[in-house]
Amino acid sequence: MSLATAPQDQAAEALPFFGRAIDIDTHEMIPFHMWPEFYGERVAQRLKGLETNPFFNDNGGNTIVRPEITADTTEITPQTVWNVKGVAAPGAFDLRRRGEVLDAMGVSRSLLFPGFGLTALLMRTAPEWVAMAMGLGMDAAETRELGTMALDASNNLMLDKVAGVDSTRVRKVAVLPTENLDDMMRDLRDFIDRGVKAIWLPSGMPPANTSPADARLDDFWRLAADNNVPVLLHIGTDFTFPASLNWPANVPAFVPPLASAEFVISPYAGATLSFAIENFLATMVLGGVFERVPNLRFGAIELGAQWLGPFAERLDMWARVYPGMLKGVLSMKPSEYLARNLRVTAFHFEPVDTFLQRYPEVGTCYSYSSDYPHVEGGLDTMRKLYKLVAPLGDSVVEKFFVTNGAWLTPDA
Repeated sequence: MSLATAPQDQAAEALPFFGRAIDIDTHEMIPFHMWPEFYGERVAQRLKGLETNPFFNDNGGNTIVRPEITADTTEITPQTVWNVKGVAAPGAFDLRRRGEVLDAMGVSRSLLFPGFGLTALLMRTAPEWVAMAMGLGMDAAETRELGTMALDASNNLMLDKVAGVDSTRVRKVAVLPTENLDDMMRDLRDFIDRGVKAIWLPSGMPPANTSPADARLDDFWRLAADNNVPVLLHIGTDFTFPASLNWPANVPAFVPPLASAEFVISPYAGATLSFAIENFLATMVLGGVFERVPNLRFGAIELGAQWLGPFAERLDMWARVYPGMLKGVLSMKPSEYLARNLRVTAFHFEPVDTFLQRYPEVGTCYSYSSDYPHVEGGLDTMRKLYKLVAPLGDSVVEKFFVTNGAWLTPDA
């Protein structure tokens, strides 16, 4: 169902950070039948086959095949912004309404991720998987070619076509594929010229077919850092990380009751969710990227937070084991780079209070997000998480809901 009722036992305005909170994970959601209007007739017609795919039409409250939705007209109230999910949520696809939505949520700034952009990126970078899973009736080469067109359409929508959106509050994220370094540099310069506020890279494959810590990529990281453009990894691009997709195969307990192109809900998927991001970050931290580019803003979004503390401890331990190999590479402990340069989002069901108490060395990393308007973002999560964090004190509350996320939404 797209509408559920969350407890309204406390006025949102009573939260001490109301109006100042920062939300580093929100999305656009456009009903499938409106894709020609938003992405162009040519791309939309070639993607017509997705209309019958369960990823899109049988996905609970995240289903986008909703022909009865003809306009973005759901009333914007404190109740609707926390309880209505999917394409029926206010401001889901009429992004001109997002400022008012943020007002009702008590949010000052948010990152806005493309929804369709993920599908397009997967078509371009994992065409064999998409051809198998999405049933488009195309081979891998055709899927990749269409993915390139679709990704351009998504980025054009996010950066150029949507007018009347306050970009100081709604920070639109562009998707940047990473097959080739020259193209990465060209695309990033183009995005910066077009006013991009953050870029989303795929996490399941090495950028430019080399380590993220390869010195040849330093100019790319510096270009982003010097222009205050955060670099983000987000759930959904890690399918290509395992060499085989068969690890959970033929195990009934691992068959997800809910799945989308972005989010698979199963015990196996949840337990392995952080593998790609940990691998990516291990190379960047231990390879000295954050030493060489100290102002690089980096985010791990919708990948949970339970992995961060143990990961930081593990990096610190191996840095102690191999001090000679890291001499001249690192001047701080790995955990200190994470605390300075990285922000992560916690799922609403995670015991974030425990993480904050157990791993204070990376306490600056944990940041609030709503995942608006996706179902997996949960109901009334700002108040739910506030109740967990509040006993830790006003300073921790301020960091979790405001200060930490500000790193990924810098002032212009």
